[in-house]
Amino acid sequence: MRGTAGIRITEMHVPRLVKVGSTVKLACRVDLQGASLYSLNWWRGSEQFYQFSPSSEDQITVWESPGITVDEGKSERDVVVLHNISHSTSGNFKCEVLADHPSFEKDSEITYMEVVDEPKQDPKVSLERLQWSPGEVLKANCTSPVTRPPSDLNWFINGEKVSQWSMQGQGMSGRGLDVGVGVGVGVGVGVGDMGSRSRTSQLNLVLRETHFTLGGQSVLSCDATYKKLYSRTSKVHLIKPGYKTAAPSQKLYGEGSSSGPGVLVWILMVATLAAFTL
Repeated sequence: MRGTAGIRITEMHVPRLVKVGSTVKLACRVDLQGASLYSLNWWRGSEQFYQFSPSSEDQITVWESPGITVDEGKSERDVVVLHNISHSTSGNFKCEVLADHPSFEKDSEITYMEVVDEPKQDPKVSLERLQWSPGEVLKANCTSPVTRPPSDLNWFINGEKVSQWSMQGQGMSGRGLDVGVGVGVGVGVGVGDMGSRSRTSQLNLVLRETHFTLGGQSVLSCDATYKKLYSRTSKVHLIKPGYKTAAPSQKLYGEGSSSGPGVLVWILMVATLAAFTL
């Protein structure tokens, strides 16, 4: 309820995405417009957990609420600090301000906070072999670690994302998609404890010459993300038949090594010394 005149909220800050276990600051700043503040209150859903009353002997009052741990020493009128964020902290957070007598005007704003697990491992990529030829259908699976909510999975070839327009089956059906040509992606979901889930993406991609470097290599990667809050990637190196590793001398000195001319000079010196001896 926004007052027609007088007290109003000028700024409200609630982080929309928060990692489990983190500490957050909630901010609610008020323009009193000459009025006196009776109370500033914080709610999560239908439960009030914090009140600041400047005229009370104990200005700060905290109520217990699941997933809400208030740091009273760092909280005040404009800022409330919450520790040990958990999934039960998620919800609609409301800041409500109330003017004192005689107007008792009220203003409030609401923002939703989502709490997210950050995976501790990289996604797992599996495929039947590492050697592939252009024209073959590359089939691969990528499974994300169990998180809540499940990670979004994206495929990349040599750092370029598999185009979204060619993807299919991006739902929660749990059924894989098998496509003989072009690109197909199927998504399945596995359920873990306490609502945590893993997601599996099945890739079917017809390989082209352009997918390989001149040396016959290609890098397939799978990226597990959630709304840009985190990113974990697994990579697999693919090779064409006949691909050869570097020669022993290249492995020892590298392609740009200057040891080659030095060896040649040494050989010439030995040959000259032998000629003088003869």
